[in-house]
Amino acid sequence: MSSVIKRPSLGPRVRGLRIRELPREKLLSVIYANTLEEFLNVLKTTTYSVTLDRLTRENLSELRKNLIKIYIDRIKSIFLGSSNEVKLVILQSIKYFEYENIRNLSIAIKAGKSPEDFLLWEPLEFSRRRHVIAGLLGAKNLEEIGERLRQMRHPAYKAFDMAFKYGEDKLSIFLDRQWVEDFSTSPLAEKDKTLRMFTADIKEYFNTLIALRARIWGLTEELGELIIGKPTPIVQSAVRDPPTRFLENAEAAPWGKILLDMVAEAPSLENIAVAMDNIYPAYIKRLSDIYTARFSEFSLGALAAHLEYMRAEVLTLIRAASLLAEGVPAEKRRKIFEPLTR
Repeated sequence: MSSVIKRPSLGPRVRGLRIRELPREKLLSVIYANTLEEFLNVLKTTTYSVTLDRLTRENLSELRKNLIKIYIDRIKSIFLGSSNEVKLVILQSIKYFEYENIRNLSIAIKAGKSPEDFLLWEPLEFSRRRHVIAGLLGAKNLEEIGERLRQMRHPAYKAFDMAFKYGEDKLSIFLDRQWVEDFSTSPLAEKDKTLRMFTADIKEYFNTLIALRARIWGLTEELGELIIGKPTPIVQSAVRDPPTRFLENAEAAPWGKILLDMVAEAPSLENIAVAMDNIYPAYIKRLSDIYTARFSEFSLGALAAHLEYMRAEVLTLIRAASLLAEGVPAEKRRKIFEPLTR
């Protein structure tokens, strides 16, 4: 059945998401601002206008809350009145913030800080999953968080098991891995062709990133346990081939050309791994365009891709403000966000 006939109301809603995306020039104006005051002033001329009067290092958390609220409000505009399958895609996408809160809670506990200062409740209120994070409050260490997650039968416990086995410093990437695994193995992703293809694309991206990291960590023999499912040829190349050969093999991937542009002058394994982290927003933007052209705005795959880019755009703004507040030099910030100029 045609996606247009099956979901006639989805196309205009996805189109509405695209209209609210920041034009490239405006996005670059915000993230390349020279001061926090300039950042806020430019931001207020966009669809991400926030209620803050001033932006300082001390109230960055308020900026984050404001931007996440805008993100949630946009999701609500699609969610309300949509079919069950559209709602399931939205809930699976927004589940990222459930894992993000688990990550932030873990960081706070390790740093001896109050978890409440790091948590984002708005997405959990929307998904009605507040109880998950509430059930972790009061944990004294990572072991206790992992055990509570296991008792809840929450898949995130697997990320903690892997971190305890291979190093707690790798917990963040294992949490990202677990979110992707959950999304790619969900019943709807297995049923709908366009959504299955989308999750396969982001799964290959994260598997490639993990494979590159595995070489740096000295864990190539454990790759089968670290990645999601079976390795594709690109993932096998990442863990086996010299960097230049890997780049040649990866060029056909939606993110391959972006990566090559970033590391062409110094294609070392370490530079490639760092670049893979930085190119994700640009990659997802390209993927959203690909899925719209291939399957139309009425497809679940296009919806998932646009939701993912919307989140990536919001997190890019938050990251840009944080780097600016930390005094990171403009040259380094430009290098981090350079993929967005491609």
